[in-house]
Amino acid sequence: MESAVEMIPAEPQATSSGSGDLEFDISIGVTATTNYVSRGITNSGNDPAIQGYIEPSLGPLYVNFWSSNVDFGEGFSGAEIDAAFGVRPEFGPLKLDLGYVHYFYAPESVSPDYGELYIKADYEVEKLFTVAGRVFFAPDFNQSGDTATFVAGGVKVPLPHDFSLYGGVGYQFFEDPNAFEQLTWTAGLSYSWKSLTFDARYWDTDLNDDECVVRSGFEDGCGSRIVLSVSFDTSLSALKNLGK
Repeated sequence: MESAVEMIPAEPQATSSGSGDLEFDISIGVTATTNYVSRGITNSGNDPAIQGYIEPSLGPLYVNFWSSNVDFGEGFSGAEIDAAFGVRPEFGPLKLDLGYVHYFYAPESVSPDYGELYIKADYEVEKLFTVAGRVFFAPDFNQSGDTATFVAGGVKVPLPHDFSLYGGVGYQFFEDPNAFEQLTWTAGLSYSWKSLTFDARYWDTDLNDDECVVRSGFEDGCGSRIVLSVSFDTSLSALKNLGK
């Protein structure tokens, strides 16, 4: 799953249906980014990445397939393919997302595959701002036999002229006492125009260089950085309504 929504309120889904009926739709999107950063750590060796997804849905039920190029050091580059399924119930200003995502890598030597259960909650406060809470739980992180938990929260403030300001903080816990846990934080500004979103984001963590080599494959893979990206998102229902 795309890293941004792990810590801050999610962008609205690219669909025109807000009735809550069990209507079938397909959302698609592609992103070009200067660095694939997840939870404050580069997954692309500090190089640019091209990412895309397709998401069939039936009302609040969905499956999601997402992919990006990855690089964890010499001999460990390839592709990440995420397969997720879940449900997104809404209760007034509260939007939930409950599901499971499995991370696959190609070739298999890039990284062990593993899965996470997740709970995401976004709560809109009087259209002034939205707060977010996130919990991801991996029963068998990296096929190590140990669990891992990522907990995060964030806030997003809509600004005039389709701009948004946001920030978030998260902490990665590991059951393995020898693993390097990290605190991570992010802040940024986004601008939406029709189906395009332009984003400038700051990332950082508290990992030192030696710890970062273990976590990312690079000494400079966990420090402060600015990441720029542009995304295109649409849906089958939105395309059908273009001429209406």
